[in-house]
Amino acid sequence: MKKSSLILSLGFSIVFLGCAALKNNTLSRPAYVQAKVDLAAVNEDKVQVSLFPPTITTDEINFYIPQIVPGTYEYSNFGRFIENIKAFDAKGNQLEVTALDENSWKILEARKLDKITYWTQDTFDGPEGNEIYPMGGTNFQEGETFLLNLHSMIGYFEGMKNTAYRLSIRSPKNLEAFTSLPSISKSDTLDVFSAKRYFHIIDNPILYSKPNAVSFDLDNIKVGLAIYSPTGVHKAESYKEAIEEMMIAQKKFLGEANNTPSYDILLHLMDMDDLQYFGGMMGALEHHTSTTVVFVEQMQAQELTQSLVDVVSHEFFHTLTPLNIHSEEIHNFEYNRPLMSKHLWMYEGTTEYFANLFQINQGLIDEQNFYNRILEKLNYSRRYDDSMSFTEMSAGIVEEPYQSNYANVYQKGALINMCLDLIIREQSGGEKGILWVMQNLAKRYGTDKPFKDPELIDEIVAMTYPEVGVFFKNHVEGTTPINYLDYFKKVGLMMGETEVPLPSILFKDNQSPFFSPQPNKNGVVQYVVNGLNTTIEKMGVKEGDVFLGLDGKMLPEIKQENGDQINAVFSPSFMWDDKTEFSITVQRGEEVLTLSGVTGSPSAKTIGVVEDPAADAKAKALRKAWMKN
Repeated sequence: MKKSSLILSLGFSIVFLGCAALKNNTLSRPAYVQAKVDLAAVNEDKVQVSLFPPTITTDEINFYIPQIVPGTYEYSNFGRFIENIKAFDAKGNQLEVTALDENSWKILEARKLDKITYWTQDTFDGPEGNEIYPMGGTNFQEGETFLLNLHSMIGYFEGMKNTAYRLSIRSPKNLEAFTSLPSISKSDTLDVFSAKRYFHIIDNPILYSKPNAVSFDLDNIKVGLAIYSPTGVHKAESYKEAIEEMMIAQKKFLGEANNTPSYDILLHLMDMDDLQYFGGMMGALEHHTSTTVVFVEQMQAQELTQSLVDVVSHEFFHTLTPLNIHSEEIHNFEYNRPLMSKHLWMYEGTTEYFANLFQINQGLIDEQNFYNRILEKLNYSRRYDDSMSFTEMSAGIVEEPYQSNYANVYQKGALINMCLDLIIREQSGGEKGILWVMQNLAKRYGTDKPFKDPELIDEIVAMTYPEVGVFFKNHVEGTTPINYLDYFKKVGLMMGETEVPLPSILFKDNQSPFFSPQPNKNGVVQYVVNGLNTTIEKMGVKEGDVFLGLDGKMLPEIKQENGDQINAVFSPSFMWDDKTEFSITVQRGEEVLTLSGVTGSPSAKTIGVVEDPAADAKAKALRKAWMKN
């Protein structure tokens, strides 16, 4: 789940003083909400926000900070990061403000309201900030960087979600703003942005950092990549080629379904120790024309490049859905009384499926790599409730038991789309697939025309085949688990032994570490080696060894309360490139051994998805159409 305060310029001060001096100031108020943020005057790691609403015609009004925002699918309660909220009339007199709950406040004598002010803490070290996805949070580092996901900073007034905003941000002279939010004016210390409505202002995060950015044009889309690297080791220019290659491939894959004029990638890198505050959580949060990405700075360039391709490609495909294809629940999102859509199988499942399919379709990965990705999703999906209705889970995602199954939208959700793709391909003789469906839905709807949530599946069935309806009824709306072997068979695939690359030297297959916790004869829990990969086997590690330490760092006692210390030993290995020299310390019998080696490309033999040598010509033709058309 992935991040601003008030000092007025002289010009603005004169305008508002003039307004305050008018006998009837309500006539001169603009029709938009004026928001002001001051990043140049941080106070105890907090910044002040001031909001000036349009004319209010009711005796009281509620003010809200979101409880939940699109793309997160869980309660965040951003109001907990707001403090000392005050309301004033045009003469500077305070109006009464009453807290209704953690995220909302009632303002009395609202007809007199000139402005409200409050202080906001960043989520990176604010109260229980580790509960917020770093890519969806805020980080205030005075004079160094500011990651602003504005949903935790800027609120909205009751009945004004569709009111325009004008956002003024004063910033330190050495920092530059990177964002997709439309700019009215810019200077070294003051940036002014416009937003069509509240959703628009929170849908466009802002990264303030020392200049480290590149931009390039791809046909009719302007792409930007801005990086905050604490030590300066990662330069945006180094990743331009990979991002450009990826997005050219994505645009070619999507065809006419993509009409986004611009897209910005805001990459905020963190030290590994700082990231442990979030349990090592990394990733990205989608927005309509941008994404915020959080990774660890210790990543090698090769690893960071591949992570950017995998994660950012997923986020860019959100320009198809939910940007161009979304329900009324998404279009008119209720930030404080959420009503969720039934179609996470599409918003996240289709998106994640395309993020993998386009790479084989455009020749960025080979066939076996693609099959391994399918296997990985199949294996991870088994960790969740396989008999849970996906549409029911989606509609209730913010509550249990659905919330704890949310991550399955990226696993089984992608597999659902694979099956739909294969059904449509089979029925159309290879000519059409799930991409064809999404392209046509994008033409029918678009950014400003939502579909009706209960009607989408019937609409898809009507434009495809009855077999698609049966699948939806049984496996998406229904509770029947999917037999993936039936779908593999359609395209001449089967389960068989294969060599799979591993994400780290710590693994024996694509999801399990090469060791497991086992008590010794004295009841002390130890990590015992129970499988090998090519790298550690070459080093001389043997099954039955007791794993004591990695690269000179020894493991603490194996117990839950030492989880952070244990992770600190393991985490660096995920950043190593294929030339990293390291050591493993094990106990074999009574002897303690330190074994040295080089990471190389760890792999292991396992049962995976492979091509069936006995597949007939029809299955092979369908496989080619599936992956290459």
